[in-house]
Amino acid sequence: MLFATDAWASRTVLDEPMPYHRWGLTQTSYPDPGSLGIDVDARPSLDEVLEARAGRMSVVRRIVGTLTDAELSRLCARPPAPGYPGQPRPVSRCLRVVMNEECEHRRYAERDLAVLAARS
Repeated sequence: MLFATDAWASRTVLDEPMPYHRWGLTQTSYPDPGSLGIDVDARPSLDEVLEARAGRMSVVRRIVGTLTDAELSRLCARPPAPGYPGQPRPVSRCLRVVMNEECEHRRYAERDLAVLAARS
């Protein structure tokens, strides 16, 4: 979730050039995560990841807290990461990606926890 939030909220909506946290995980097909400053070999502790996640959640809260109809329609010129198609995207679409990622990652976690619970 670090990468998704950095890419779609910080980079695309807030127009930050390189907002990526070194512990973020790109999709496996991304050609060179290291070029974004991502350390694919990093093994942070749970507490470290939760702290980074809290910061990203704060960014999204700040964006959502200031939304207007005009802001939702505003086109974002910067793609989520180098190599993505460069077409402009509305803020609403960028935030939809972040929200969908949140929902899907929660579903993965609940699914995996249910499997672990069934084994015990």
